[in-house]
Amino acid sequence: MATSQHLSPKLVVGVGSLLLALGATWATARTSGYPDRHALRSWPAVLAGRLRRELPRRNSLTAAWGALAGWSLLVSAFHFGGVLYNVYTVIPWWDFLTHAMGGLGVAALLGLTFRQSTLRAPLWVVPAVLAIGSGFEVYEFVFKRFWHHWTLGFYIEDTLIDLVINTSGAVVFALVTIAYRRRFASPVPAAADNPVVVADGDGDPTGGDGVPVDEESAPTGGKGNLSDADPQSTETDDRDRPQ
Repeated sequence: MATSQHLSPKLVVGVGSLLLALGATWATARTSGYPDRHALRSWPAVLAGRLRRELPRRNSLTAAWGALAGWSLLVSAFHFGGVLYNVYTVIPWWDFLTHAMGGLGVAALLGLTFRQSTLRAPLWVVPAVLAIGSGFEVYEFVFKRFWHHWTLGFYIEDTLIDLVINTSGAVVFALVTIAYRRRFASPVPAAADNPVVVADGDGDPTGGDGVPVDEESAPTGGKGNLSDADPQSTETDDRDRPQ
């Protein structure tokens, strides 16, 4: 429900955040590495499919998802504990910490969900996290009241700082991914008639919806890496091999 605060000059923060979310979404879709094979509305289903297939494996992928879950719980504990015990007021940089950790966590979630494209070009997660953060600022403007007693100048400053810190977490993830790719992941060329099918390439369900490997989307390999070329994520059968 609209209040006098929503119709005050502070409306510029809500409208500005909405425009920034739309612009960042547009930029994300045009950044190299963006998983354009999946419509945005299908991303939750892609994530659910990943978790359903990969959590039971008890390998490096399971550990990665477990670490991300632990990170998410830690961020939540820092945030809600900070609110409950007034830490945000006592420690000014606590807000920076939680926003940076949150941005890193969201980037890692996107990266693990779309590993193949992210390993190839991880910078797409930066505008993606900016879009998500801007959308959250719109949510706060519409449904929260904590900003009602703020001045316009302070509200603008707080919003900009939050978005910068969120995005910095995504930048850290992208840089770590680039370093990981250079250290562990090496491209695996594939012939055009290669019968191998990556059963979960960027989240496609096992069986029936596999993605044929080609030179542009060939998965990266190497023992212990988290790419789509995990031996357990490649489904082949001797009956399907040419004799």
